[in-house]
Amino acid sequence: MLGDLPVELPAGYGENTLVLLVQNCSVLFTYWEVSAASREFLKGKELALRLCSVNNGSSSPCAVVSPCLTQSWYFRKVAPGRRYRSELGWRENGEFYPLLCSEAVDVPPGKTAWVPGQAQEAEKEAGSFTEAFETIGVSSGILQNR
Repeated sequence: MLGDLPVELPAGYGENTLVLLVQNCSVLFTYWEVSAASREFLKGKELALRLCSVNNGSSSPCAVVSPCLTQSWYFRKVAPGRRYRSELGWRENGEFYPLLCSEAVDVPPGKTAWVPGQAQEAEKEAGSFTEAFETIGVSSGILQNR
């Protein structure tokens, strides 16, 4: 509510959108919205969602699924420490044709790399990176060393 007035959120915004988010070190979540014009274009086509590993500017497909009526999908058991992007499109005659492409996200490594000589007390106090990551989560973007 905004003040005393109820605020209703729209079911969608009528735009083509595809977003890929990091849920944890081995799970990615993607969601999308497709405009009315794109839905019309896709009628009769086999909708497909593809996860690609991105490396040095090139990408290679890792998984292709047919999400049917959903507008989101979880990719599980992704490799930690790698970069990914998702693509939404259609399959025809065994080929994948992308319609939308997400921004690339970096999946954090599954284990913390400790600097030699670092105090073991700091590790006990801070816990592992994986535990902290699973507790607070990260939505997307690049994790930077600080």
